[in-house]
Amino acid sequence: MKQKIVGSYFAGYESVELILREGSGGDIDFIEKGCVAKMRLGGDQDWPSCFTALFHEIFELVFDRIKCRFDPSNDISRSASSYLFVANHVAFSDVCAKSAEFVDLCLLDLKKAYKLWNRKEK
Repeated sequence: MKQKIVGSYFAGYESVELILREGSGGDIDFIEKGCVAKMRLGGDQDWPSCFTALFHEIFELVFDRIKCRFDPSNDISRSASSYLFVANHVAFSDVCAKSAEFVDLCLLDLKKAYKLWNRKEK
């Protein structure tokens, strides 16, 4: 699978490696705390969908790291559709702040990488 490392950026105290890959959507490898998590975004989707996936994945990672992401089901397939996010206002503000920092740090590099990924060959 074709992929391009965009860079590593902070979300609070944690570094997250951002990668463009083939396809659409996004995913995260939830590496143990202290190691670098890997976020992969599909480079073949339109820019608004890529940007939405960026927000979705970083919010989910931060919710997980502050212990506000739960899997209340006994679903052995570990489907992401069963996750539940529970946070008070203070925790939600923390998620917003850490996610905003990450987006602010990576956005210019992601835009450049996305444009190169989708440039038309002559």
